[in-house]
Amino acid sequence: MADYLRQYGFVFILSLVAVAVPASVLVISFLGGFLRMRPRRPNPLKYDTYECGMETIGGRWDRFNIRYYRYALLFVLFDVEVVLLFPWAVRAGALGWGALAAVGFFTLVMLAGWFYELKRGGMEWDERIATPGEAMAGTAGAASGQALEREVAGAA
Repeated sequence: MADYLRQYGFVFILSLVAVAVPASVLVISFLGGFLRMRPRRPNPLKYDTYECGMETIGGRWDRFNIRYYRYALLFVLFDVEVVLLFPWAVRAGALGWGALAAVGFFTLVMLAGWFYELKRGGMEWDERIATPGEAMAGTAGAASGQALEREVAGAA
């Protein structure tokens, strides 16, 4: 029983260190500014939005295209899949057939979701939303390409 409580003592000590280190850094930074030990030179350029060294386009609260969020969610979905499959792959021999069946079911559900999103047109990178019939027939990209050609021809 004492060994069991000792393990929780280590977790408690680690939690205290995890709170104390960032808090002390913030306090030291505040004291450095208060005692004028660090420079404070406000400049409008410092408060400007930074975009990887490129000139800023728009303000801070501009909206992103929804396509970026869809791809980000798909990435997170499959990234989580890898995170869940890796521990199983490391211990696959010791876990037995039940774990293999669970991983197989998990993989089938993930693949079903991926194929659903693919057929629905969720992975198309065009401006308009593809209808399920267009996405299944593969005409979503062609239809938008033809519309773009008509717009270009009409503008010329």
